[in-house]
Amino acid sequence: MPVNDPARTRRFAATPDLIADSLRDEILRGVIEPGAPLRQEELAERFQVSRIPVRDALLRLESQGLVHVYPNRGAFVISLSADEVREIYDMRILLEGDLIERAVPRMTAEDWRRIDAAHAAATRTAGAPDWAEGDWAFHRALYEPAGRARQLELVELLRSTVARYSARYGALPEHTARWLADHDAIVEACRARAAVAARKRLEGHLARAADVVIELGV
Repeated sequence: MPVNDPARTRRFAATPDLIADSLRDEILRGVIEPGAPLRQEELAERFQVSRIPVRDALLRLESQGLVHVYPNRGAFVISLSADEVREIYDMRILLEGDLIERAVPRMTAEDWRRIDAAHAAATRTAGAPDWAEGDWAFHRALYEPAGRARQLELVELLRSTVARYSARYGALPEHTARWLADHDAIVEACRARAAVAARKRLEGHLARAADVVIELGV
């Protein structure tokens, strides 16, 4: 279990949300490996709190698909097989493809202001450590006009579940140009109100991402 310096630990003020944010960042960066145990007593000592906020933080991470909490066994960082990663991406392709096809005919001028801003931000942060946040903001802006809040929440959960694995893909320079070209092509189809074409371009984008993530090694 990585140990932070005391000054940094104190800055987290021991709230469940901030503890969860700290652990989530370390999981996504690979500081805490898939399958690693997250022992409440060790985390309580690290963050200088009781076990209650630690337990709440672990439950938050479980709801985000990053941790499994087992009764009488404790919490472990999620570890996925290649088949499980493929299944999650297949589900994302179905759900996200449906969302964008529904969203395109409903995109307004205000929606486009948000989409263009998110697209520009995702392009600026490509390959940076926080690229995934910009990528999700871009995709979310594309999907929100569909007006399917529950479906969007499910997509966010699935993305979070594979975030630890897909983070490596986004940081690889040899894939960044293709990834950004995919974004440009998706936006182009949406702007032309070609809903079916937008869906096909998005599905291709996600399928290629799945292939690269699995090829890199789960």
